[in-house]
Amino acid sequence: MSDLRWWLQLARPYRGAFALGIALGIVTVASNMALLAVSGWFIASMAVAGLAAADMNYFTPAAAIRGLAIARTGGRYLERLVTHDATLKLLTGLRVWFYRQVEPLSANQLSGLRGGDLLARVRADIDTLSAVYLQLILPVTVGVVCVAGAVCVWAWYSVAVALTNLALLIAAGGLLPWWVARAGRAPGAASVAVAARLKTQLVDMVEGLGELVVFGAFTARAREIAELTEQHLDEQARLSRLTGLGQAGILLLTNGAVLASIGLIVPSIRSGALAPVDFAPVVLLVLASVEAVAQMPGAWQALGQLQAATRRLRAFEALHPAIVEPETPRPAPMDHRLIFERVFVRHAPDAPWALADATLSIAPGEHVAVVGASGAGKSSLVHLLTRMTVPERGTVYWGGAPVAAYRSADLRAAIALVPQRIYLFHASVADNIAVGDPDADENAIISAAKAAAIHDEIMALPEGYDTLVGEEGLRLSGGQIRRIGIARALLRDAPVVIMDEPGEGLDSATAARLWAAASPRLAGRTLILISHQPEWVAHADRVVVLDRGRVVGDGAPRALARSCPEYRRLTQPGQRLDPDQRAVSAPPLSLS
Repeated sequence: MSDLRWWLQLARPYRGAFALGIALGIVTVASNMALLAVSGWFIASMAVAGLAAADMNYFTPAAAIRGLAIARTGGRYLERLVTHDATLKLLTGLRVWFYRQVEPLSANQLSGLRGGDLLARVRADIDTLSAVYLQLILPVTVGVVCVAGAVCVWAWYSVAVALTNLALLIAAGGLLPWWVARAGRAPGAASVAVAARLKTQLVDMVEGLGELVVFGAFTARAREIAELTEQHLDEQARLSRLTGLGQAGILLLTNGAVLASIGLIVPSIRSGALAPVDFAPVVLLVLASVEAVAQMPGAWQALGQLQAATRRLRAFEALHPAIVEPETPRPAPMDHRLIFERVFVRHAPDAPWALADATLSIAPGEHVAVVGASGAGKSSLVHLLTRMTVPERGTVYWGGAPVAAYRSADLRAAIALVPQRIYLFHASVADNIAVGDPDADENAIISAAKAAAIHDEIMALPEGYDTLVGEEGLRLSGGQIRRIGIARALLRDAPVVIMDEPGEGLDSATAARLWAAASPRLAGRTLILISHQPEWVAHADRVVVLDRGRVVGDGAPRALARSCPEYRRLTQPGQRLDPDQRAVSAPPLSLS
């Protein structure tokens, strides 16, 4: 399927508004062209009538001129209103379409896509694609229709004038734009690619600003961004030069059309085939036709950018979701026993196993801590339960049936998740907690905040629970963001709670208060706790120890301290693991 046909399919729900916008555009441009031609004829006719002392119908052409002026002004306003409203609706539709392409994909399928690149596609590329109508379809359609109408008018006066102007306007609105589009295809595609890379680097730099400064890599990253900025400016300069050449070419061709029309019509007037007053409307209509073709070089030049953006977005169509919903799903599980039976997971066909032959069982209401070095497979366990990934071999059972037998939405409804990275929206504290249960009332939100040991700090904020937290919780500390995320999960009445590093950013006293406050809410629920902090692990009934994707220990903390070397090594005071699994000095109370 061609890119344009693909775009037209996505735009089908808005075709009525787009057609109305094109009609209004034709009315606007045609009115402007007719206004100039009729005004020229009217002025010339008035002059001839005055010289000849003849009578003339003044009111009809004057009314026509006023009507055309009103049609031009009103048509322009309505055209902008309709076309931009339709474009904004299409923009919303494109983003919904993109989300529907991305949402079913597994974490493994998206693991190679950086957050900045994803943002560039959902923002810059979709913004570029939404301009197909305004920058390409609308000006080209309006230009073709209006030029065709002008040719018919010229043919009524002189076929030679009509054919000459048609040839020159085809060159101005067709051949010249084709050349501009061909010359602009490479810089247009390069501009989209560089802009996407630049946005990716900027997002990564902002998100990792602290780490870049600490490790002395900020200057190097800033240099890379400066180089990408220069590349983007260079590509934009090339496109601007092409735009200038296109506009200059249109002026030359349309002025050539004016001279050619003069050269052809003057002999006809001298021979008496045409009246002298016919000179003004013919020539002025040529000048007015500039508006009909002026946008065509820019429209076709944008084609390179539009094609590049389309390819980047359509790349997601080739990704078939790894998570396939069952045709006849089982009812939502009532028994929440979780079983991993010889499960193998990896992030790529040639990658090492993230989980290898992992077997374990978690009874309903049991509190289990999962520990291991970075890359040991802890996150993969979470992704399996939330159906963000599927095992390559083995089976995960929930309530006695494989998780693949249930709808993903039913499984996720049974889980309250505290992810490692808490995202807060630019909304009030109460609204951010209510994400866990949008139907919760004020008392339930306050109760959840108290269970997360954050209520007193919320009340100390300027507007309490109505305080805006800022983008990604900018006005809050890392520990406060963490506890709002925990309150969000505790608000959700889910039988299974998964906490990934709940103590991150909390001092020992705050962590102790949090656990004491949250324990009553966690009683009777299944708790899967992923933590590198021994004081959190000590609250679990069982500890599962992972090493390079394998379960190497499973039991009570005290028993593992005697029987599991990996557990002893992870909990050894003053030690932690770096990415290649070698022990290096570190502060105590670390399991990584």
